Amino acid sequence: MRVVIVEDEIPAQRLLKKYILELFPDTEITAILGSVTEAVKWFEENRDPDVLFLDVQLGDGVGFNILERVKIKSFIVFTTAFDQYAIKAFKANAIDYILKPIKVVDLKRVFDQMEQKRALFQPSSDSPINLSPTTPTEAIRTLRNYFLISKNNGWYTLAVKNVAYFFIEDHWSCARTFDGEKHLISESLGNIMEGLDPLVFNRVNRQFILNIASVDKVENWFGGKLVVITKPKHDEHITVGREKSVEFRDWLNQ
Repeated sequence: MRVVIVEDEIPAQRLLKKYILELFPDTEITAILGSVTEAVKWFEENRDPDVLFLDVQLGDGVGFNILERVKIKSFIVFTTAFDQYAIKAFKANAIDYILKPIKVVDLKRVFDQMEQKRALFQPSSDSPINLSPTTPTEAIRTLRNYFLISKNNGWYTLAVKNVAYFFIEDHWSCARTFDGEKHLISESLGNIMEGLDPLVFNRVNRQFILNIASVDKVENWFGGKLVVITKPKHDEHITVGREKSVEFRDWLNQ
């Protein structure tokens, strides 16, 4: 089993590595990375591990920034000092979480979950923990109907059909509904798009995923780019690059 750890605190790095090797001595700790920048560069140049342990809070950003910039085909486990409410949102994006300070019992629970999922999607394998880098979301693609959101000290479901567009704001993913409300979504735009119907939603750039029903007007811009006016409107320009403009027009004309 190949494991990558993204953690900027050296004591936490050492402790996590120690516990993993105590549980599974044959594990290969492929890399220990300390920042968003370092992790993005590593994943661009190396084969994905079986498991990624990803700290939420890093010195140059948040762990979600990594998932927005590179597609990672691994089981992802967040390590975080956030409270239980935040953790429940993170769980929608990962196989599990480990609350700091890290404990062996938490690691064992996480590995047990990974083994169960591996067995579900690879029932012919008799290896006890030889996890496949192919995740369940790749084995069977299921379209999302709802997202779990936090609001007014409670948890609610947000129907995908009510979302006009998803966007990045202050390094966090957000959803704007057709009635103008904004909600925090604790998943990367890449993961969000994987669960959406591509006939209805289009990731027009790194910052926006648009519902086709939200497109009110498209204007030509300089350099062959397009500017999209949405309902409800967004405060910033929503641009479509020249290289994507033809695909975008085809999507609108389906």
